[in-house]
Parts: sequence; structure tokens; C-alpha cells
Amino acid sequence: MSGSALTLAYQPSLGCIRTLILERLRCTLRHRHLELRSRQTCPAGRDALKWALQTPEALQYIHSRGVRQVDICTYNVLLDRGDNAKLVDFAGSPLDGSEPTVAPSAHSTHPRLSTFKPSVHSELFALGSLLYEIETTYQPFYERADHEVEALFEANQFPSTGGLLLGVVISKCWTIAYQNAGDVLTDLRSIEASMESNLVLVPQDERQTAPATS
Repeated sequence: MSGSALTLAYQPSLGCIRTLILERLRCTLRHRHLELRSRQTCPAGRDALKWALQTPEALQYIHSRGVRQVDICTYNVLLDRGDNAKLVDFAGSPLDGSEPTVAPSAHSTHPRLSTFKPSVHSELFALGSLLYEIETTYQPFYERADHEVEALFEANQFPSTGGLLLGVVISKCWTIAYQNAGDVLTDLRSIEASMESNLVLVPQDERQTAPATS
């Protein structure tokens, strides 16, 4: 909901919310990844694609309302009992152009995209890092210190996405090739259609456990 849609003052003739009960969710996507990593495996291709589709669906909706999540990461994606991904935690999110009160990880931020004035492009760059982690269970350049990650991103150097089911989409997010989350969804749905037609097959044993970097 955008800031302009919020009711900030009490009006006695309007019904008001007395309590707020949030949906009960199971665990963070990061927790699921740690479980998979402990077994030295990655998510099944269909699971990775499902979560990859659900996250930009959420972004498309909040962006249409003038909201930026800012800290897009697997800690802020929760799974329900049906293993559906839910984007959460908008406590520090800006509304209608206000400044955020949270900052994203260096692994999700391009130095040339402002974190003080988050944009659709900065969110889509972070989405690329999220999709990379969804498929590999590792953040991009997970083994590097923050200042090293910043220098690599500043030079437009990114981890290799060759062989990843979501690789093309991830690369396009990182190179700012998308204008909005709907464009990301279009490409992801093409991958989904190809999988359903058995045109895209990524055997589990050929997918990366520890991602390579370029």
C-alpha cells in the first residue's frame, strides 16, 4: 500500500483495525538453503523456478503501489506450508519517495545505484542476486569481503551463471536489462513453459553446489 493510501489520522466514523494477525509461515528461504547446503545439494529445478517466479510477482505488485522493499534477500523471503515464497519485512521500506531506514547487503547492491533513493532498477539488481542464491544457495561472491564485492560490481564483474537454469535472467537483472519486474516474469514464464515442454533440463547432479566466479 502506498503512503498516500494510508489513513494516518483516527476518524471515529470509520471502522478501524484493532489487531493485526500475520500469516503463519514456516521458515526463511535462507534457512531452507542452509539445510540443503548441509546435504551438499541445491533446490530442485522446479522449486527454484517456483520461488523465482513468486518473488518478482510480489515486487511487481509493491512497485505498482509506490513501495520499495530495499533489503531483498533470502532472509526476507519466507516459505509457507506449501513451500510458496512470500516477500516480507517492509519495516524500513520507503513509501512514495521517502528515504528507507534499512540498507541492502553489498552482495545485492550495485555501487552506481543509490541505496538512499531506491529505484525499480536497484530492486531488480538485488533480485538478480536473490535469484542467484535461490538456485545455488550461495550469495554472489559469498567468499569475498564487502569492499571486494563492491569493487567487482563497480567494474561490472559478476559470478558465472553458465549452466544455471535462471542464468540468463540473473545476468539481465545484474546488467539492468529489465525495465520492471513484469519483464523479469515474462522471461521466467518462458523458462517455465520450456520446462513443461521438456525443452530445458538441468540435471540435479550437474548444477553447482559451490558457485564458480568469473
